[in-house]
Amino acid sequence: MKILITGFAPFGGEAVNPSWEAVSLLPDSFYTLGGEQAELAKYEMPVSYDRCGQIIEELISREKPDCVICVGQAGGRMGLEVEQIAINLKDASSPDNDGVACHGEPVTEGGPDGRFARLPVRDMTAACRAAGIPGKVSFSAGAYVCNCLMYHVLELIENRYPDMRGGFIHVPYECRQAAAQEKQKPSLPIGTIADGLLACLKAL
Repeated sequence: MKILITGFAPFGGEAVNPSWEAVSLLPDSFYTLGGEQAELAKYEMPVSYDRCGQIIEELISREKPDCVICVGQAGGRMGLEVEQIAINLKDASSPDNDGVACHGEPVTEGGPDGRFARLPVRDMTAACRAAGIPGKVSFSAGAYVCNCLMYHVLELIENRYPDMRGGFIHVPYECRQAAAQEKQKPSLPIGTIADGLLACLKAL
């Protein structure tokens, strides 16, 4: 099995993004809980509404993965959260890294209101918790670039790659980010986040 996994570049004035830092620590290959060997292709994504869809389409075409897992930062969350649904909405108070601000536009004009993950989300979160790392199923991927990317992945699966699986995992702040804030928020060490991601991937 080949898995394409992505993390995001820093955004919002942050110097790091734990999604990419954790993804970059993952092994290049491992065995799933079912004994299948998995190979990882790892890429850093730009925090861009306009570019993320095109880039993930190009990566899927080049890598030809069996599964696509995108990972993003969700500051304030307690642990790893496997997303159940992406919504057809781009809406956030802050612009993306290209300076593009969205306030209620659709990801895809005329597309369905929501698209469900093509992943065993409950098995993945259970595996994360079994590894001693906080994890849960999430029913809101927000409406920023993370949600936009997830929606694009699921759209590609539905329209062009029906046998491919895919979805999104949100991760919390890492400790340096939390320590730099006046009001403390939940965080996990990068190594722990990477361990949680690996536990989720082994449940595929």
